[in-house]
Amino acid sequence: MYPFFSACSIRSRTRVDAARQHAGRGTVCAQSGRALIIALVALAALLAGLIIARGLLEQSVELQAASIYPEARTLAPFELEDATGSAFTEKDLQGRLSLLFFGFTNCPDICPDTLGVLARAMEKLETMRVDSMPQVVFVSVDPDRDAGKTMQDYVNYFDDRFEAVTGNDDALAALTGQVGAMFIRRSPDESGYYAVDHSGMIVIVDSRGRMIGRFPPASDADAIAADLFALIRAQG
Repeated sequence: MYPFFSACSIRSRTRVDAARQHAGRGTVCAQSGRALIIALVALAALLAGLIIARGLLEQSVELQAASIYPEARTLAPFELEDATGSAFTEKDLQGRLSLLFFGFTNCPDICPDTLGVLARAMEKLETMRVDSMPQVVFVSVDPDRDAGKTMQDYVNYFDDRFEAVTGNDDALAALTGQVGAMFIRRSPDESGYYAVDHSGMIVIVDSRGRMIGRFPPASDADAIAADLFALIRAQG
């Protein structure tokens, strides 16, 4: 009789042990599953963090003079003319960083000073060996006196890589209105000379043809070169 109960007890303990082992394996599997899920979630969070950090890094460019707008503004279509009479449109501002400066060739101070600063900034930037040099465009707001060769010779005096464009008042307004540039032509004096009051800022357009910021008047060459280098690097 006792052996019978002993055998039953042994078989009972065996079943219990087997059940415990099975339950243990289930617990291990459940724990492993939870650990895998936690690991995947952590990995996803890490990747998301890296992506966000990269985006913030690209946006956190330290600049010395340039003011960058909170949001880039795509330029609406416009059409001006270069020195050869060929059309110059918003599409010509794509592919590389561009700088737009508005003025006129008879300007006594702001225009020559600013173009001189831009020429020195380009020289400094060239020594930094950037992949693509910015395009500098002088937009004349005095088309009656600044046509063709006149305006091109003027900007080439400062740097032969600079471009010059102009257009009638409607064509000019299509660009100046959207970048915030202003100009007012004064009445002629006795000699027939007239001045043109105009904005002194330098508009910054990125390689996608979007206005992203500006350099204020009287920015110095070193600061402009440093900021352009940082912006070009940030655009990749």
